[in-house]
Amino acid sequence: MRVYLTITLLILAVSAYAQNCTQLLNQAEDNYEAGRLLGIPDQIEGCLLNKGFSAEEEVRARKLLTLVYIFTDQEARSEQAMINLLKTDPEHRLDPQVDPAELFFLYDQYRTKPIFRISFKVGLNTSNVVQIEEYATHNTLVHDNFYNGSTSSGAGDYTVDSDSSASDFDGLSTRDFNLWGEILAQKEVYEGVDINAGIQYRTSSYNVDTYINQENLNSSITNSQTYLRLPIGASYTLWSDNRDRVLLPYGFLGASFDYLLKASSIGSRAGGTAYTSSDIDLIATNQVNRINYSFMGGIGLKIRFKTHFFTVEGRYDTSRMNYINGNDRYTNSEYTFDVGYVEPALSLDFLSVSLGYTLSIYNPKKL
Repeated sequence: MRVYLTITLLILAVSAYAQNCTQLLNQAEDNYEAGRLLGIPDQIEGCLLNKGFSAEEEVRARKLLTLVYIFTDQEARSEQAMINLLKTDPEHRLDPQVDPAELFFLYDQYRTKPIFRISFKVGLNTSNVVQIEEYATHNTLVHDNFYNGSTSSGAGDYTVDSDSSASDFDGLSTRDFNLWGEILAQKEVYEGVDINAGIQYRTSSYNVDTYINQENLNSSITNSQTYLRLPIGASYTLWSDNRDRVLLPYGFLGASFDYLLKASSIGSRAGGTAYTSSDIDLIATNQVNRINYSFMGGIGLKIRFKTHFFTVEGRYDTSRMNYINGNDRYTNSEYTFDVGYVEPALSLDFLSVSLGYTLSIYNPKKL
C-alpha cells in the first residue's frame, strides 16, 4: 500500500511541476512580447535543466532563449542557444510571417541538414540463373535444364522430337525466396544525390531439373548460397529539398564485391535406381568460385517520418563472373554419377524487395 501511495504522490508531483513549467513558459513568452527580456532566462532554464517541459514546449523555450540572447546582444549565448534548439528539433523551420529577420540571419549560419544517414533494410530475394555455357553428363544439346521451373528461354516444358519417347519434358521445381539484410551509410553530396556504402548478408538458392536422356530419367537439385557483400552506390531522390512532401520516390545504381561464405547442394535422381544425395559442401569440393562482383539498380519510395524515413524498395542484381569453378566440375562423383548432374557455366542474378528504415544523424554547428 505504501508503494502505491508513494508512486501516486510522485506522479502528482511530476504533473504539478510540469504544469508549473508550462505556466512559466507562457509568462516568459508574454514578457518577451512586452519587451521585458532580461528575466526570461531565469524563468525557464530551471525547467529545461530538469526536463519539465514537453517536447513541443522545449522547442518553444529554446527558441525563446535564442531570441532573448539575440536582442540583448549576447552573441556567444545566442549561438549556443541556436545549437541547443537544433539539437532538440533538427531541421527546425522558421516562419517568415512570425520570426524576426535577426533569427533568420543567425539560423542561416548553421548546418541544419544531416551529416549522414544510416539505412537498415531487410527483404526477400529470388535467383535468376544466367547460363553461360552448357555442360552435362549426356545429351545436353537436346535436353535443356529447367531453372526454378523454366528453361533459359522461359519455357515451362518442351518436346524433343528426336527423343524416342517423343513426350514432354517438364520443369518440376518452383522458385525459392530467401532473406537478405543490409546496413548502409549515406551521405548527401548534392541536392537529392546521395552516395552510400555498407555491408549486406544474403541467402539465396536456385532449383534445377535436368533430364539425362529420356523424360522418365531426371534429377532435381537445390543449390544454396550465403554471401557477404560490400555494396557501394549512388541514389537520386525526387523533391528531397521539399520538407512538406511525405512520399519521396528515388532510384539508385551501384556495384558490390561479393564473397561466398557458404554453398551447398542437395539432389535426387528419379528413374532407374532412385538416389538422394547428402548435403554436398560445394566450397569444400572446390566446385564454386568464392569471389564475385555485381552491378545493381533499383527504385524505391521514402516515406517521411519527421526527420527519418521508412522505405519500400525493389532492385535487380546481376553477377558478372562465373559462379561455377569449371576446373573441378566433374570431380565430385556423388554429384556427377549418383545424382547425374553437372553444373554448367552460369552466373546468378537476383530480384529483391525490401522494407527499411533510414535514420538521420545530425550535428548542428556554425558554418
